[in-house]
Amino acid sequence: MMTVFATRRCPVCFKTGTVTVDENELFTYLRGEYVATAFKSLTVPLREQIISGVHPACWQEMFGQDREEIYND
Repeated sequence: MMTVFATRRCPVCFKTGTVTVDENELFTYLRGEYVATAFKSLTVPLREQIISGVHPACWQEMFGQDREEIYND
């Protein structure tokens, strides 16, 4: 089952956000697992939003490239 997880306020646009996550993955995260390990079904940009609050579009605005492009270089 999927649920909506509220993320912290973005330091770029100052808006809060939400990410739709799997309930089992959220439970794993809330029990103390790292974001990258707990949320295996999420893309790197959405994991970053959970960690820092930075929306994928705001990341691109700041750095000029998608977060996944950085990891694939």
